[in-house]
Amino acid sequence: MAGRPAVAGRTPEQLLDRVGMGARARHRPHQLSGGERQRVGIARALVSRPSVLLVDEPTAALDRARSREIVALLAEETHEHGVATVMVTHDHDVLGACDRVLEMVDGKLSEVSAVS
Repeated sequence: MAGRPAVAGRTPEQLLDRVGMGARARHRPHQLSGGERQRVGIARALVSRPSVLLVDEPTAALDRARSREIVALLAEETHEHGVATVMVTHDHDVLGACDRVLEMVDGKLSEVSAVS
């Protein structure tokens, strides 16, 4: 992809396995649920080794366990591969995995001091 050398754990197949979609790799989009399509989209975004990753509600269509797995993967990408990740979410359960949390209330952006 884009003339970049392969990196361990970065083939499309390996990333599909990381998001739990390896067994459904040959399925067409219309054969996948919303959550499955969402996970495939995350794998697609990561395979190109982006320096910045913008994710909008990455856990919206996922159950709690799968949400934790996806957020852990995003945190790993951020810390181990130097990806600047910006996540927009309403899912307060995933905020503990974030390095910094900003909140928008009544059109004003402020930093949340403690994430529980």
